[in-house]
Amino acid sequence: MDSDFRDPPFLESERDGLTEYLHRLYSGAFTEEAIRAHLANYVGYSFAGYVVQVLLARLPASAKVLDIGCGFGSTVVAGREAGFDVTGVEIAPFEVEFARRRLERVRPQDDPEAVFIMGDATKLDVPQNSLDAVAFWNVLEHIESCDDMLETAFRILRPGGMVLIECPNYAAKRLEAHYHVPWKPELRHDRKKAAEYLRSLGRDSRYFETSVFCRTNWEVLGSLRRRGFELQELGTGLSMALRPGNLANMMRYWPRFVDFYNPGRPSVILSARKPVGST
Repeated sequence: MDSDFRDPPFLESERDGLTEYLHRLYSGAFTEEAIRAHLANYVGYSFAGYVVQVLLARLPASAKVLDIGCGFGSTVVAGREAGFDVTGVEIAPFEVEFARRRLERVRPQDDPEAVFIMGDATKLDVPQNSLDAVAFWNVLEHIESCDDMLETAFRILRPGGMVLIECPNYAAKRLEAHYHVPWKPELRHDRKKAAEYLRSLGRDSRYFETSVFCRTNWEVLGSLRRRGFELQELGTGLSMALRPGNLANMMRYWPRFVDFYNPGRPSVILSARKPVGST
């Protein structure tokens, strides 16, 4: 993805500041290898390239997209370069300031303060029924009330609009997404024990205690279904609704349904469409 841009994802003069910031933010959680990977994947455009492919497959040209927890802005910049009207909201001032500087460099025709909004995503001042998509790229696990956040997404989406979600599933046996140590699914029920477990491995638990909330596949699916969203595969848009009208898909693609609803799925990966007749 980097080669698609006139400029590198960050200037060489910014590297030390970025690295120092990531060390401070993820102190005790990220290893040196994880810091380097974060620079490439999320400050750089590696993950953003994947996001653009999802947007191209699922949304019409010029669709209005809000990227919640947009971080350093890579997905927003890449989405705008691909022709979408993407804006981002982020609570971390350092990341917003970096994103705005990069946008000025890459897309001088855009207004950085309008594209990158500094603020709390749970307190959004966005008109009802105004967006084509709301994206949560590895951010729901950092929002304390997933249910309230998805309620906000439902409100600001136009009828027929969709949420796009990817985040780790803490009911899965996998490496913890930030500490990269074996995760025990039962720890999701007790944050104190989870912190003790991380400390027993010689890790600093403060980042987990302050910034990680253990989302699960069934939690996210349940919250979306209660609001009437139609569940879909993220990349294909295949309806994953469990209802008689979707029986043909259920029978034809049953292995994909089993994986989609698997409580132990490694990650929560899905999209969900707001019903056309809703308000």
